Amino acid sequence: MTHINSNLQWWRGLADVLGHGLQHGATKLKRVHLSVADETFRALDAIPVVRPVNRTVRACHHGISKLSYSSVSCAGRLVVELAGVSPSQTADGSVDEEMMNKS
Repeated sequence: MTHINSNLQWWRGLADVLGHGLQHGATKLKRVHLSVADETFRALDAIPVVRPVNRTVRACHHGISKLSYSSVSCAGRLVVELAGVSPSQTADGSVDEEMMNKS
C-alpha cells in the first residue's frame, strides 16, 4: 500500500467515524430534547387557560426540532456516503469477496 493511499484511507475512515457519530448523536439528542421539552409542555397542559396555545406551541416546537435533528442526521449520512468506506472494501478500493461472503 502506498503512503498516499494509506493517508486517503485514514481520512476516509475518519470521515466514516465522524459521520456515524453525527448521525447517532443527533438521534440521541433529539430523543432527549423532546422528552425534556415534553415535561414542560405536560405541566403547562394542566393549566386550562394556556392549554390551547400550549398545544400549538408544542406542535411547532416538536416539528422544528425533529426537522433540525433530522437534517443534522442526514448530513452525517451524507458524510458517510461521500467517504465511500464500507467494511468489505480493501485498501486499494477493490471489494474483498471473502469478507462479503461472511455472515
